[in-house]
Amino acid sequence: MSGEFYATYRKYLERYIYEGATEGVLLEAYQDLLRCLDESEVQAANILDVHTRAFREVMGIRRDSDNVQWIYIDRATEFLAQVLIVIDTFFLQLKERVERDHLTGLYNRVALYRLFPRMLKDAQMQGKPLVVAMLDLDDFKRINDRFGHQAGDEALRSVAGLIERVLRSDDVAVRLGGEEFVIVLPATDSVRARIPLERIRAQVAAKKVLPGLEGLTVSIGAAEYAGRGAVEPDELIRQADQAMYRAKELGKNRVVFAKDDEE
Repeated sequence: MSGEFYATYRKYLERYIYEGATEGVLLEAYQDLLRCLDESEVQAANILDVHTRAFREVMGIRRDSDNVQWIYIDRATEFLAQVLIVIDTFFLQLKERVERDHLTGLYNRVALYRLFPRMLKDAQMQGKPLVVAMLDLDDFKRINDRFGHQAGDEALRSVAGLIERVLRSDDVAVRLGGEEFVIVLPATDSVRARIPLERIRAQVAAKKVLPGLEGLTVSIGAAEYAGRGAVEPDELIRQADQAMYRAKELGKNRVVFAKDDEE
C-alpha cells in the first residue's frame, strides 16, 4: 500500500473520529482516497492493515489515558465500513472493465473462464441441462477486405447487439475473439436451445448490417450437458466448436448440435 494512501487515510480517520463523525469528512475522504488507489496493490486485507495501524497511531497521539473511549472505536469502525463500501464499488467497476469486450460490450474470454465453470458446476449440482454454443460469422475476412476493418467492427457490434436482444437475462454471451462468440444457456436442453439459436441465425441473415453488404450469416455449433455426470468446461466448448465447424462444412448459415452427428 502506498505511503500516500496511508497518510491520506490516517488524516481523514483522525478528523472523522475527533470532529464528530461528520458526513463532510467522509465525502472528502472518498475523493482523496480513490485518487490514491493503486489497482495492483489494493486488497481488503491491506485496507484492514492500514486501518489498524492508523487507528493505533491516532489513538496513541490523542488519548490522555490508557482507557480508550468506545465512542472513538465506534467512529473508527464506521469510517472503515464507509471506506470499504467505496473500495468495493471501485473493484466492481474495475472488474467490469477487465471482463468486458471494448468493441461489443459483451463479456470477454476472461469472464468466460470465470463464469462458465461456475455455471456448469451449478448445472451438475442441480441436475439441470445446460447448452453452450459457438457462433462464428461466415466469410468475415471478405467483409474486412471489401469494406474495411471499421465496417467489420460495425458488423461485430450489430451481431452482438442482436444476440443480447434474443437471450434471456440468465444467459451469457461472450465475444471469444475475432469473429467468434460463445453463448451459454443454463437450465436449457438442446430442444429448447434450438429456438433462440435459430432465431439469432435467422435474424442475422435477414438484417442488413451495412449499405451494400448483403448475405451476412453465422454458423452456430452447440453442445449439451444433460445435467448428469461430470464434464470439463473445455471439453464442452470443444464439442461446440467441432459442431460449429461441421455447420461450416454443411454450407454455413445453420445451427448444428454435437449430438446431431452422433445420431
